[in-house]
Amino acid sequence: MGPGFSTQLLDGVLERERAEREGRRIQLIKKVFAAIARLAQEILFEEAYLFGSIVKTQRFSKGSDVDIGFVGLRDEDFFKAMSFISREIGVEVDVIQLEGHRLEARVKREGLKWTRKV
Repeated sequence: MGPGFSTQLLDGVLERERAEREGRRIQLIKKVFAAIARLAQEILFEEAYLFGSIVKTQRFSKGSDVDIGFVGLRDEDFFKAMSFISREIGVEVDVIQLEGHRLEARVKREGLKWTRKV
């Protein structure tokens, strides 16, 4: 039998791609939190949480949307919040109102909570 095929070069390329994707995910989280802070100057809500693939290492990809759960977001501000953040970050956003939502406990437990600067 001949020598085995080395995957060292391919492994290096894949690792660089993973690192770049993770860097983009972290930068997007910062961008989303900044957009939520600007949104908080325009509409009232108590809390905001990022959840879904954006909070999971190596799960967020180029086509992923950003999931945000709000506490205290009024019905009349729902679409404004979604479109505002989507415009600010350039990525599709899904928004849910957490009060009474079936995912409320999970989002609060596993999500990244946005903290209002005082």
